Amino acid sequence: MEALAESLSGSGSFPVWIISYLIVVALGFVITRRKYAPYRARIVICFTMLFLAFVFLLLSFGVEEIEAVGSSARIAPRLWAAGLALFTLDQLWRIFQGNAPEDPATGDVKRVLLTACIVALSLWGMNTAGYLVSSSGMILLLLLLFGERRIPVLLALSGGWAAFSWYVFVRLLHISLPSGILFG
Repeated sequence: MEALAESLSGSGSFPVWIISYLIVVALGFVITRRKYAPYRARIVICFTMLFLAFVFLLLSFGVEEIEAVGSSARIAPRLWAAGLALFTLDQLWRIFQGNAPEDPATGDVKRVLLTACIVALSLWGMNTAGYLVSSSGMILLLLLLFGERRIPVLLALSGGWAAFSWYVFVRLLHISLPSGILFG
């Protein structure tokens, strides 16, 4: 498995990943031809999330083991893969049981672009403000973008994420998160 992960993490493996992803998307479109056509976008997004979970899991086998910090560097991508797969499978279960709402007729392109800008700003901000501040700010801005206005909810989710990230990654797993220029 490690040899496969190493071969798929090289610079020449990008076309393999793109072709694999296109096959997954095509499978999503084939499955949604008739009965599940009203859920096509949801199913294709779920298949994409499962593909990403598989990529995280597969590439985690190629991460070098560093036991000096008390935990493996492979844990973080595997935690992401497990969480992503769990919630995505739950969403697929709801779709196939008929408990999910149908896809909306049109999308909100402006919100999608603003979301991408906020995520890009957060990634850029990690160099300056660090991971905890940047990710909390991203969550706060995304909640505001999607209509949440209750101050306790905004503070609980953004602050809770920072506390959870710090506790899990810094305290339990001994993984140093980017601290940025301001706090480094």
